[in-house]
Amino acid sequence: MACWRAILWVACVVGVLGRQTYAQGTADRVPESVDARFAAMELLLCFQGKGSSLPYDAGVLHEAYARIPSLRKGRTIVAGNSSGSIPAAYFCCHGFTDANVQYAEERLKNGNRDEVRAMENVNTKISKLSRGLGTEIKHTALREFIAFALGVRSWQDARTIDEIVRRSSATPQFPCLIVACNKEVLEDRHPEDSLAPGRLKEIDLTNMEVSWKPEVHAYYQRHPDRFRRDHPELVLGPDRKIGRAVTFFVDRSMHDLLSRIPPEERLGDLRLMTTAADVALAILASASEPTYFEPVGDPQPEKILPADRTNLLEAVRRRTYYGGYIISMPAQDVRRMLPGVRVLGTGWRHNPLFARTLLKNWLLADCEQVAFLSEWWADMEVNPDAEFASHMNNRDTTGEQEYQYGLRRAREVFDRDECLPAFVLEPRFDYAAEASIAPTHAATDMLTAPDGPHGRAALKTMRGLAPLMKPASNRGENLPGTTHRSGRE
Repeated sequence: MACWRAILWVACVVGVLGRQTYAQGTADRVPESVDARFAAMELLLCFQGKGSSLPYDAGVLHEAYARIPSLRKGRTIVAGNSSGSIPAAYFCCHGFTDANVQYAEERLKNGNRDEVRAMENVNTKISKLSRGLGTEIKHTALREFIAFALGVRSWQDARTIDEIVRRSSATPQFPCLIVACNKEVLEDRHPEDSLAPGRLKEIDLTNMEVSWKPEVHAYYQRHPDRFRRDHPELVLGPDRKIGRAVTFFVDRSMHDLLSRIPPEERLGDLRLMTTAADVALAILASASEPTYFEPVGDPQPEKILPADRTNLLEAVRRRTYYGGYIISMPAQDVRRMLPGVRVLGTGWRHNPLFARTLLKNWLLADCEQVAFLSEWWADMEVNPDAEFASHMNNRDTTGEQEYQYGLRRAREVFDRDECLPAFVLEPRFDYAAEASIAPTHAATDMLTAPDGPHGRAALKTMRGLAPLMKPASNRGENLPGTTHRSGRE
Protein backbone atom coordinates (compact mmCIF):
# COMPACT_ATOMS: atom_id res chain seq x y z
CA MET A 1 0.00 0.00 0.00
CA ALA A 2 2.82 2.38 0.86
CA CYS A 3 4.39 1.53 -2.47
CA TRP A 4 1.21 2.45 -4.34
CA ARG A 5 0.89 5.69 -2.39
CA ALA A 6 4.45 6.57 -3.35
CA ILE A 7 3.73 5.81 -6.98
CA LEU A 8 0.57 7.94 -6.92
CA TRP A 9 2.43 10.78 -5.20
CA VAL A 10 5.14 10.71 -7.88
CA ALA A 11 2.50 10.62 -10.61
CA CYS A 12 0.73 13.63 -9.14
CA VAL A 13 3.96 15.58 -8.91
CA VAL A 14 4.87 14.68 -12.48
CA GLY A 15 1.38 15.63 -13.63
CA VAL A 16 1.51 19.00 -11.89
CA LEU A 17 4.96 19.71 -13.25
CA GLY A 18 3.79 18.59 -16.67
CA ARG A 19 0.83 20.94 -16.54
CA GLN A 20 3.09 23.77 -15.38
CA THR A 21 5.56 23.07 -18.19
CA TYR A 22 2.74 22.90 -20.76
CA ALA A 23 1.15 26.08 -19.43
CA GLN A 24 4.49 27.87 -19.51
CA GLY A 25 5.08 26.67 -23.07
CA THR A 26 1.62 27.85 -24.10
CA ALA A 27 2.24 31.24 -22.52
CA ASP A 28 5.48 31.49 -24.47
CA ARG A 29 3.55 30.93 -27.69
CA VAL A 30 0.82 33.47 -27.00
CA PRO A 31 1.24 36.35 -29.48
CA GLU A 32 1.91 39.75 -28.02
CA SER A 33 -0.96 42.20 -27.81
CA VAL A 34 -1.40 44.96 -30.34
CA ASP A 35 -0.39 47.54 -27.74
CA ALA A 36 2.78 45.64 -26.82
CA ARG A 37 3.65 45.19 -30.48
CA PHE A 38 3.29 48.87 -31.23
CA ALA A 39 5.04 49.99 -28.06
CA ALA A 40 8.19 48.34 -29.46
CA MET A 41 7.94 50.09 -32.83
CA GLU A 42 10.84 52.41 -33.62
CA LEU A 43 10.52 53.42 -37.29
CA LEU A 44 7.90 54.51 -39.79
CA LEU A 45 9.39 53.95 -43.26
CA CYS A 46 7.51 55.92 -45.91
CA PHE A 47 8.02 54.90 -49.53
CA GLN A 48 7.24 58.24 -51.15
CA GLY A 49 6.02 58.05 -54.73
CA LYS A 50 8.23 59.47 -57.46
CA GLY A 51 6.45 58.19 -60.55
CA SER A 52 8.44 55.51 -62.31
CA SER A 53 11.60 56.07 -60.23
CA LEU A 54 11.20 52.94 -58.11
CA PRO A 55 14.89 51.95 -58.52
CA TYR A 56 15.86 55.05 -56.52
CA ASP A 57 13.75 53.79 -53.62
CA ALA A 58 15.47 50.39 -53.95
CA GLY A 59 18.82 52.11 -53.42
CA VAL A 60 17.53 53.94 -50.35
CA LEU A 61 16.09 50.66 -49.05
CA HIS A 62 19.45 48.91 -49.40
CA GLU A 63 21.27 51.48 -47.29
CA ALA A 64 18.47 51.81 -44.74
CA TYR A 65 18.40 48.05 -44.20
CA ALA A 66 22.16 48.00 -43.71
CA ARG A 67 22.10 50.89 -41.24
CA ILE A 68 18.89 50.61 -39.23
CA PRO A 69 18.44 47.45 -37.09
CA SER A 70 14.77 48.32 -36.51
CA LEU A 71 14.04 46.93 -39.99
CA ARG A 72 15.52 43.54 -39.16
CA LYS A 73 13.95 43.34 -35.71
CA GLY A 74 10.33 43.76 -36.81
CA ARG A 75 10.08 47.23 -35.25
CA THR A 76 9.07 49.02 -38.44
CA ILE A 77 5.77 50.23 -39.89
CA VAL A 78 5.69 50.70 -43.67
CA ALA A 79 3.71 53.33 -45.52
CA GLY A 80 3.42 54.23 -49.17
CA ASN A 81 1.79 56.58 -51.61
CA SER A 82 1.54 56.47 -55.40
CA SER A 83 4.27 54.17 -56.79
CA GLY A 84 5.60 53.86 -53.23
CA SER A 85 2.54 51.73 -52.49
CA ILE A 86 4.22 48.86 -54.37
CA PRO A 87 7.17 48.26 -52.00
CA ALA A 88 4.97 49.14 -49.01
CA ALA A 89 2.49 46.43 -50.03
CA TYR A 90 5.29 43.90 -50.56
CA PHE A 91 6.76 44.37 -47.09
CA CYS A 92 3.26 44.42 -45.57
CA CYS A 93 2.75 40.90 -46.89
CA HIS A 94 6.26 39.46 -46.54
CA GLY A 95 8.19 41.44 -43.93
CA PHE A 96 11.83 42.49 -43.79
CA THR A 97 14.40 39.70 -44.10
CA ASP A 98 17.74 39.57 -45.90
CA ALA A 99 16.22 37.51 -48.71
CA ASN A 100 13.09 39.66 -49.01
CA VAL A 101 15.02 42.91 -49.14
CA GLN A 102 17.43 41.53 -51.73
CA TYR A 103 14.51 40.32 -53.88
CA ALA A 104 12.70 43.65 -53.52
CA GLU A 105 15.80 45.56 -54.62
CA GLU A 106 16.17 43.33 -57.68
CA ARG A 107 12.53 43.63 -58.76
CA LEU A 108 12.24 47.39 -58.14
CA LYS A 109 15.49 47.95 -60.01
CA ASN A 110 14.84 45.69 -63.00
CA GLY A 111 11.06 45.76 -63.41
CA ASN A 112 9.85 46.90 -66.82
CA ARG A 113 8.81 50.58 -66.62
CA ASP A 114 8.76 51.37 -70.35
CA GLU A 115 5.01 51.91 -70.72
CA VAL A 116 4.77 54.08 -67.61
CA ARG A 117 7.83 56.15 -68.52
CA ALA A 118 6.48 56.84 -72.02
CA MET A 119 3.20 58.01 -70.47
CA GLU A 120 5.08 60.35 -68.12
CA ASN A 121 6.35 62.57 -70.95
CA VAL A 122 5.19 66.03 -69.86
CA ASN A 123 5.05 67.56 -73.35
CA THR A 124 2.88 64.71 -74.58
CA LYS A 125 0.56 65.07 -71.59
CA ILE A 126 0.12 68.81 -72.11
CA SER A 127 -0.54 68.36 -75.82
CA LYS A 128 -3.21 65.73 -75.23
CA LEU A 129 -4.88 67.59 -72.37
CA SER A 130 -5.08 70.80 -74.38
CA ARG A 131 -7.03 68.87 -77.02
CA GLY A 132 -9.34 67.30 -74.46
CA LEU A 133 -7.72 63.88 -74.75
CA GLY A 134 -6.89 61.53 -71.91
CA THR A 135 -3.35 60.42 -71.15
CA GLU A 136 -4.16 57.45 -68.92
CA ILE A 137 -2.87 53.97 -69.70
CA LYS A 138 -4.36 50.60 -68.72
CA HIS A 139 -3.88 49.18 -65.27
CA THR A 140 -2.37 46.04 -66.82
CA ALA A 141 0.86 48.05 -67.13
CA LEU A 142 1.22 47.38 -63.38
CA ARG A 143 0.87 43.58 -63.61
CA GLU A 144 4.55 42.88 -62.99
CA PHE A 145 4.72 45.11 -59.93
CA ILE A 146 1.48 43.85 -58.41
CA ALA A 147 2.74 40.30 -58.92
CA PHE A 148 5.94 41.26 -57.12
CA ALA A 149 4.01 42.74 -54.18
CA LEU A 150 1.80 39.65 -53.92
CA GLY A 151 4.66 37.15 -54.19
CA VAL A 152 3.59 35.73 -57.57
CA ARG A 153 6.76 34.68 -59.42
CA SER A 154 4.99 33.26 -62.50
CA TRP A 155 2.84 36.12 -63.74
CA GLN A 156 3.85 36.61 -67.38
CA ASP A 157 0.94 34.58 -68.83
CA ALA A 158 -1.63 36.29 -66.60
CA ARG A 159 -3.59 38.69 -68.77
CA THR A 160 -5.36 40.45 -65.94
CA ILE A 161 -4.58 41.64 -62.45
CA ASP A 162 -7.46 39.51 -61.16
CA GLU A 163 -5.64 36.43 -62.44
CA ILE A 164 -2.49 37.46 -60.57
CA VAL A 165 -4.54 37.90 -57.41
CA ARG A 166 -6.00 34.41 -57.79
CA ARG A 167 -2.48 32.98 -57.95
CA SER A 168 -1.39 34.70 -54.75
CA SER A 169 -1.56 33.34 -51.23
CA ALA A 170 -0.27 36.61 -49.73
CA THR A 171 -2.16 38.41 -46.98
CA PRO A 172 -1.31 41.51 -44.93
CA GLN A 173 0.92 40.36 -42.07
CA PHE A 174 2.81 43.46 -40.93
CA PRO A 175 1.76 47.03 -40.01
CA CYS A 176 1.12 49.06 -43.15
CA LEU A 177 -0.61 52.22 -44.38
CA ILE A 178 -1.20 53.11 -48.05
CA VAL A 179 -2.71 56.45 -49.14
CA ALA A 180 -5.46 56.97 -51.72
CA CYS A 181 -7.55 60.04 -52.64
CA ASN A 182 -11.35 59.86 -52.49
CA LYS A 183 -12.45 61.05 -55.93
CA GLU A 184 -16.13 61.74 -55.23
CA VAL A 185 -15.25 63.81 -52.17
CA LEU A 186 -12.33 65.75 -53.64
CA GLU A 187 -13.33 66.29 -57.24
CA ASP A 188 -14.39 69.89 -57.91
CA ARG A 189 -14.24 70.49 -61.66
CA HIS A 190 -16.23 73.12 -63.49
CA PRO A 191 -19.23 71.46 -65.20
CA GLU A 192 -18.50 73.22 -68.50
CA ASP A 193 -14.69 73.36 -68.49
CA SER A 194 -12.85 70.23 -67.35
CA LEU A 195 -9.61 72.17 -66.78
CA ALA A 196 -11.21 74.87 -64.60
CA PRO A 197 -12.15 74.61 -60.89
CA GLY A 198 -15.78 74.28 -59.89
CA ARG A 199 -15.30 76.29 -56.67
CA LEU A 200 -18.19 74.46 -54.99
CA LYS A 201 -16.26 72.83 -52.16
CA GLU A 202 -13.70 73.74 -49.52
CA ILE A 203 -11.18 71.68 -47.58
CA ASP A 204 -9.98 71.94 -44.00
CA LEU A 205 -6.32 70.94 -44.18
CA THR A 206 -6.13 70.35 -40.41
CA ASN A 207 -8.08 67.09 -40.80
CA MET A 208 -8.59 66.82 -44.60
CA GLU A 209 -12.36 67.26 -44.25
CA VAL A 210 -14.18 68.44 -47.39
CA SER A 211 -17.42 70.44 -47.19
CA TRP A 212 -19.76 72.31 -49.47
CA LYS A 213 -19.38 76.06 -49.41
CA PRO A 214 -22.24 77.54 -47.34
CA GLU A 215 -23.99 79.19 -50.27
CA VAL A 216 -23.65 76.06 -52.42
CA HIS A 217 -25.12 73.81 -49.73
CA ALA A 218 -28.02 76.22 -49.21
CA TYR A 219 -28.69 76.32 -52.96
CA TYR A 220 -28.70 72.53 -53.30
CA GLN A 221 -31.01 72.18 -50.32
CA ARG A 222 -33.50 74.37 -52.20
CA HIS A 223 -32.90 72.50 -55.48
CA PRO A 224 -32.45 68.77 -54.69
CA ASP A 225 -33.17 67.77 -58.30
CA ARG A 226 -30.29 69.93 -59.49
CA PHE A 227 -28.02 68.37 -56.89
CA ARG A 228 -28.84 64.83 -58.05
CA ARG A 229 -28.15 65.88 -61.64
CA ASP A 230 -24.86 67.63 -60.83
CA HIS A 231 -23.55 65.09 -58.30
CA PRO A 232 -25.09 61.65 -58.90
CA GLU A 233 -22.42 59.92 -56.79
CA LEU A 234 -22.95 62.05 -53.65
CA VAL A 235 -25.69 62.30 -51.01
CA LEU A 236 -26.72 65.76 -49.81
CA GLY A 237 -26.70 65.73 -46.02
CA PRO A 238 -28.31 68.07 -43.49
CA ASP A 239 -24.96 69.79 -42.89
CA ARG A 240 -22.21 70.91 -45.24
CA LYS A 241 -19.85 68.00 -44.61
CA ILE A 242 -19.06 65.69 -47.52
CA GLY A 243 -16.27 63.48 -46.16
CA ARG A 244 -12.54 63.00 -45.85
CA ALA A 245 -10.26 63.67 -48.80
CA VAL A 246 -8.26 60.47 -48.35
CA THR A 247 -8.54 56.83 -47.41
CA PHE A 248 -5.79 54.93 -45.63
CA PHE A 249 -5.57 51.27 -46.66
CA VAL A 250 -4.39 49.48 -43.51
CA ASP A 251 -3.80 46.00 -42.15
CA ARG A 252 -5.86 44.90 -39.17
CA SER A 253 -3.32 46.02 -36.56
CA MET A 254 -3.09 49.54 -38.00
CA HIS A 255 -6.87 49.64 -38.30
CA ASP A 256 -7.11 48.91 -34.58
CA LEU A 257 -4.45 51.50 -33.78
CA LEU A 258 -5.63 54.44 -35.89
CA SER A 259 -9.32 53.93 -35.15
CA ARG A 260 -8.54 55.08 -31.59
CA ILE A 261 -7.90 58.62 -32.79
CA PRO A 262 -11.01 60.79 -32.37
CA PRO A 263 -12.87 60.78 -35.72
CA GLU A 264 -12.81 64.57 -35.97
CA GLU A 265 -9.00 64.51 -35.70
CA ARG A 266 -8.09 61.53 -37.90
CA LEU A 267 -6.84 62.52 -41.33
CA GLY A 268 -8.60 59.86 -43.38
CA ASP A 269 -11.07 57.03 -43.64
CA LEU A 270 -9.66 53.59 -42.86
CA ARG A 271 -9.99 50.80 -45.41
CA LEU A 272 -9.21 47.36 -44.00
CA MET A 273 -6.95 45.02 -46.00
CA THR A 274 -7.35 41.31 -45.25
CA THR A 275 -6.80 39.57 -48.61
CA ALA A 276 -4.50 39.64 -51.63
CA ALA A 277 -7.31 41.34 -53.55
CA ASP A 278 -7.37 44.14 -50.96
CA VAL A 279 -3.62 44.64 -51.30
CA ALA A 280 -3.86 44.79 -55.10
CA LEU A 281 -6.71 47.30 -54.79
CA ALA A 282 -4.58 49.45 -52.46
CA ILE A 283 -1.79 49.61 -55.06
CA LEU A 284 -4.19 50.49 -57.88
CA ALA A 285 -5.99 53.04 -55.70
CA SER A 286 -2.75 54.79 -54.79
CA ALA A 287 -1.11 54.62 -58.24
CA SER A 288 -4.16 55.67 -60.30
CA GLU A 289 -3.48 59.38 -60.28
CA PRO A 290 -4.91 61.86 -62.79
CA THR A 291 -3.20 61.53 -66.20
CA TYR A 292 -1.61 58.20 -65.12
CA PHE A 293 -4.39 55.62 -64.76
CA GLU A 294 -8.18 55.66 -64.64
CA PRO A 295 -9.80 55.91 -61.17
CA VAL A 296 -10.51 52.66 -59.33
CA GLY A 297 -13.82 51.78 -57.69
CA ASP A 298 -13.99 49.94 -54.36
CA PRO A 299 -16.01 46.70 -54.69
CA GLN A 300 -16.29 46.34 -50.90
CA PRO A 301 -17.03 49.74 -49.34
CA GLU A 302 -18.28 47.93 -46.25
CA LYS A 303 -14.58 47.50 -45.30
CA ILE A 304 -14.27 51.29 -44.89
CA LEU A 305 -14.45 52.99 -41.50
CA PRO A 306 -15.34 56.63 -42.27
CA ALA A 307 -13.75 59.34 -40.16
CA ASP A 308 -16.87 61.47 -39.94
CA ARG A 309 -19.83 59.05 -39.74
CA THR A 310 -20.69 55.45 -39.01
CA ASN A 311 -21.91 54.60 -42.50
CA LEU A 312 -19.98 55.66 -45.60
CA LEU A 313 -23.06 55.45 -47.81
CA GLU A 314 -24.69 58.26 -45.86
CA ALA A 315 -22.43 60.62 -47.83
CA VAL A 316 -21.47 58.85 -51.07
CA ARG A 317 -23.18 56.34 -53.33
CA ARG A 318 -19.83 54.74 -54.21
CA ARG A 319 -16.16 55.08 -53.36
CA THR A 320 -13.64 55.69 -56.13
CA TYR A 321 -9.92 56.21 -55.61
CA TYR A 322 -7.80 58.68 -57.53
CA GLY A 323 -4.14 58.17 -56.60
CA GLY A 324 -2.07 58.80 -53.48
CA TYR A 325 -0.25 61.98 -54.47
CA ILE A 326 -2.00 64.15 -51.90
CA ILE A 327 -0.12 62.95 -48.77
CA SER A 328 3.48 62.05 -49.53
CA MET A 329 4.34 61.31 -45.90
CA PRO A 330 1.35 59.87 -43.99
CA ALA A 331 2.98 60.16 -40.58
CA GLN A 332 0.70 62.44 -38.56
CA ASP A 333 -1.81 59.89 -37.27
CA VAL A 334 0.94 57.31 -36.70
CA ARG A 335 3.10 59.71 -34.66
CA ARG A 336 0.13 60.87 -32.63
CA MET A 337 -0.59 57.27 -31.62
CA LEU A 338 3.08 56.23 -31.35
CA PRO A 339 5.00 59.27 -30.10
CA GLY A 340 8.32 57.40 -29.93
CA VAL A 341 8.42 56.37 -33.59
CA ARG A 342 10.89 58.12 -35.91
CA VAL A 343 9.94 58.85 -39.51
CA LEU A 344 12.08 58.15 -42.58
CA GLY A 345 10.98 59.06 -46.10
CA THR A 346 12.59 57.70 -49.26
CA GLY A 347 12.32 61.12 -50.90
CA TRP A 348 9.77 63.27 -52.68
CA ARG A 349 9.76 65.82 -55.49
CA HIS A 350 7.67 68.97 -55.73
CA ASN A 351 5.23 69.00 -58.61
CA PRO A 352 5.82 71.33 -61.56
CA LEU A 353 3.58 74.39 -61.53
CA PHE A 354 1.42 73.04 -64.37
CA ALA A 355 0.74 69.76 -62.57
CA ARG A 356 0.18 71.53 -59.24
CA THR A 357 -2.37 73.92 -60.78
CA LEU A 358 -4.12 71.14 -62.70
CA LEU A 359 -4.51 68.95 -59.65
CA LYS A 360 -5.78 71.83 -57.53
CA ASN A 361 -8.37 72.71 -60.19
CA TRP A 362 -9.54 69.13 -60.46
CA LEU A 363 -9.21 67.90 -56.91
CA LEU A 364 -9.55 70.94 -54.67
CA ALA A 365 -6.47 70.49 -52.49
CA ASP A 366 -3.14 72.15 -53.22
CA CYS A 367 -0.75 69.21 -52.98
CA GLU A 368 2.13 71.52 -52.05
CA GLN A 369 0.36 72.85 -48.96
CA VAL A 370 -0.58 69.34 -47.91
CA ALA A 371 3.04 68.28 -48.40
CA PHE A 372 4.29 71.11 -46.22
CA LEU A 373 1.96 69.95 -43.44
CA SER A 374 2.75 66.25 -43.73
CA GLU A 375 6.50 66.75 -44.05
CA TRP A 376 6.54 68.59 -40.73
CA TRP A 377 6.60 65.09 -39.22
CA ALA A 378 9.78 63.98 -41.02
CA ASP A 379 12.86 63.00 -39.07
CA MET A 380 14.72 62.38 -42.32
CA GLU A 381 13.93 62.40 -46.04
CA VAL A 382 16.30 61.04 -48.67
CA ASN A 383 15.22 63.63 -51.22
CA PRO A 384 16.72 63.42 -54.73
CA ASP A 385 19.43 65.98 -55.31
CA ALA A 386 19.41 68.42 -58.23
CA GLU A 387 21.44 66.13 -60.45
CA PHE A 388 19.14 63.16 -60.14
CA ALA A 389 16.07 65.40 -60.35
CA SER A 390 17.23 66.48 -63.80
CA HIS A 391 17.51 62.83 -64.84
CA MET A 392 14.01 62.21 -63.52
CA ASN A 393 12.74 65.00 -65.76
CA ASN A 394 14.51 63.57 -68.80
CA ARG A 395 13.88 59.90 -67.93
CA ASP A 396 17.32 59.08 -69.35
CA THR A 397 18.70 56.70 -66.69
CA THR A 398 18.61 52.92 -66.44
CA GLY A 399 17.25 51.11 -63.43
CA GLU A 400 20.78 50.33 -62.26
CA GLN A 401 21.81 53.99 -62.53
CA GLU A 402 18.76 55.16 -60.56
CA TYR A 403 19.47 52.52 -57.94
CA GLN A 404 23.01 53.82 -57.52
CA TYR A 405 21.76 57.39 -57.20
CA GLY A 406 19.38 56.34 -54.43
CA LEU A 407 22.07 54.30 -52.70
CA ARG A 408 24.62 57.08 -52.74
CA ARG A 409 22.14 59.76 -51.73
CA ALA A 410 21.03 57.63 -48.77
CA ARG A 411 24.62 57.19 -47.65
CA GLU A 412 25.19 60.90 -47.93
CA VAL A 413 22.23 61.90 -45.77
CA PHE A 414 22.66 59.04 -43.29
CA ASP A 415 26.28 60.08 -42.75
CA ARG A 416 25.17 63.64 -42.01
CA ASP A 417 22.02 62.47 -40.21
CA GLU A 418 20.27 65.43 -41.79
CA CYS A 419 18.10 65.81 -44.83
CA LEU A 420 14.95 67.73 -44.11
CA PRO A 421 12.35 69.70 -46.05
CA ALA A 422 13.32 73.29 -46.76
CA PHE A 423 9.87 74.54 -45.71
CA VAL A 424 7.09 73.06 -43.57
CA LEU A 425 3.79 74.13 -42.04
CA GLU A 426 2.98 73.11 -38.47
CA PRO A 427 -0.19 71.01 -38.32
CA ARG A 428 -2.97 71.78 -35.88
CA PHE A 429 -2.92 68.34 -34.28
CA ASP A 430 0.76 68.26 -33.37
CA TYR A 431 0.39 66.49 -30.01
CA ALA A 432 -0.06 62.90 -28.92
CA ALA A 433 -3.58 61.47 -28.97
CA GLU A 434 -5.11 60.61 -25.61
CA ALA A 435 -5.05 56.91 -26.51
CA SER A 436 -1.39 57.00 -27.60
CA ILE A 437 0.93 54.12 -26.71
CA ALA A 438 4.08 54.94 -24.78
CA PRO A 439 7.25 53.41 -26.25
CA THR A 440 9.13 50.64 -24.48
CA HIS A 441 12.36 51.64 -26.21
CA ALA A 442 14.47 54.68 -25.32
CA ALA A 443 12.78 57.84 -26.60
CA THR A 444 13.65 60.79 -24.42
CA ASP A 445 13.00 63.48 -27.01
CA MET A 446 9.34 62.86 -27.87
CA LEU A 447 7.91 66.11 -26.56
CA THR A 448 8.66 69.79 -26.57
CA ALA A 449 7.93 72.06 -23.63
CA PRO A 450 4.22 71.83 -22.70
CA ASP A 451 3.34 75.34 -23.78
CA GLY A 452 2.05 74.79 -27.31
CA PRO A 453 -0.75 76.86 -28.86
CA HIS A 454 -3.31 74.16 -28.04
CA GLY A 455 -2.29 73.72 -24.42
CA ARG A 456 -0.75 70.33 -25.19
CA ALA A 457 2.88 69.30 -25.43
CA ALA A 458 3.82 69.28 -29.10
CA LEU A 459 5.63 66.23 -30.43
CA LYS A 460 9.18 66.77 -31.57
CA THR A 461 10.00 66.25 -35.24
CA MET A 462 13.00 66.60 -37.55
CA ARG A 463 15.15 64.78 -34.99
CA GLY A 464 17.32 62.73 -37.33
CA LEU A 465 17.76 58.99 -37.02
CA ALA A 466 21.01 58.77 -35.01
CA PRO A 467 19.55 56.71 -32.11
CA LEU A 468 18.39 54.05 -34.58
CA MET A 469 21.44 53.80 -36.82
CA LYS A 470 24.62 51.81 -36.69
CA PRO A 471 27.80 52.80 -38.60
CA ALA A 472 27.92 51.87 -42.27
CA SER A 473 29.96 48.76 -43.05
CA ASN A 474 30.10 49.00 -46.84
CA ARG A 475 31.93 52.23 -47.61
CA GLY A 476 34.18 50.53 -50.15
CA GLU A 477 31.54 49.93 -52.83
CA ASN A 478 32.03 51.70 -56.14
CA LEU A 479 29.39 54.30 -56.96
CA PRO A 480 28.99 56.66 -59.94
CA GLY A 481 31.61 59.40 -59.73
CA THR A 482 29.30 62.39 -60.07
CA THR A 483 29.11 65.33 -57.69
CA HIS A 484 26.19 66.06 -55.37
CA ARG A 485 25.44 69.35 -53.72
CA SER A 486 25.14 69.28 -49.94
CA GLY A 487 22.73 70.94 -47.55
CA ARG A 488 19.01 70.54 -47.17
CA GLU A 489 17.16 69.55 -50.33
